[in-house]
Amino acid sequence: MTTYVLGAGASCDAGYPLAKTMGSELFTWMKGPIHAADSYAARYPGTAEFLEGKFGVIENIEELATEIQKLIVECENGTAGQRAERTVLANEYGVLKNAVRSWFAEIQKRAALSSPAYHGFARNIVVPGDCIITFNYDVLLERELKLAGKFEVGDGYGFRIETLPEGSPTKVLKLHGSTSWLALLFGGRTSGAFQFEPGNTLGPRPVIGSNELAFLGYSNSVDPGFARGGAALPVMIFPERTKQFYFAANTGIEYEGFWNDLWHQASVALRSGTRVVICGYSLNPVDERAHDLLLSAPRKRTEIVVASAGGTDMIVEEYRKAGYTGAVPADEVLFTKWVASSSNVATATR
Repeated sequence: MTTYVLGAGASCDAGYPLAKTMGSELFTWMKGPIHAADSYAARYPGTAEFLEGKFGVIENIEELATEIQKLIVECENGTAGQRAERTVLANEYGVLKNAVRSWFAEIQKRAALSSPAYHGFARNIVVPGDCIITFNYDVLLERELKLAGKFEVGDGYGFRIETLPEGSPTKVLKLHGSTSWLALLFGGRTSGAFQFEPGNTLGPRPVIGSNELAFLGYSNSVDPGFARGGAALPVMIFPERTKQFYFAANTGIEYEGFWNDLWHQASVALRSGTRVVICGYSLNPVDERAHDLLLSAPRKRTEIVVASAGGTDMIVEEYRKAGYTGAVPADEVLFTKWVASSSNVATATR
């Protein structure tokens, strides 16, 4: 079994941004013509201008998210004015997160027409039994895997979605969440008598809307957890340096168990695989949880292949220092070229 680890460098071919340019590209989109029909769309230009006025020109989305979170924490127990500022900033941060979902949805429509790297990866490289650990939000890879007969949404994400097809030949573990995942408040109930335990107002798992299911290839399908619709929160871990894998709701900490289970499955996949291939991921020490997982979970005899443009040699060296003597650079370090090269090898050996 091969365990693949995908970062932003693997999604560039489909038109998705890298972290270092994501901020500027996102804000340009937010201030331009809004094509996405969502309830926050009218606020995007104002939110972009507010955040630029407060934090300056935005380039790296991670730096912006870190500064926002830092200020929110610092103002929590401050003066009345600071707490009011914190409320405004938290609200604008929520709009920013929704803007990312809408922006990615717009990219998704274009990318679905042409993504040769994802297409080749799903068709020619991934085989049943493999596991894909990804830190990307987009769902285009799952669509390609479904079209190739290698993914089922009912259990392919590492959690069960009742009534939808299961027995997924591959698993896609999205450790930073997905643009298609939503946490539905009170299970979508907006009236009538109902009761939820503290710390469980958002349900046990993300729900997926029918439009997203249709994009994956499940037309006329409904996630039973999303039958009612209603208020929801994006299930996406924003690129702050100190990431919080939970929702801090008024009723208590929520989703911590969900994230812990997903990361545990990733640890098992890394430990079980005879080969780990890292594509387009920087293994940044700042992303502490991911860094520790990837450098400790695989067995020392595991073959580690690294294809990460700009950082391949450093990642290989870090693995070797950690005792992974089987760590090697890939022949091609750009994801698109690595897929093309690996596809040719796979075809020749069949």
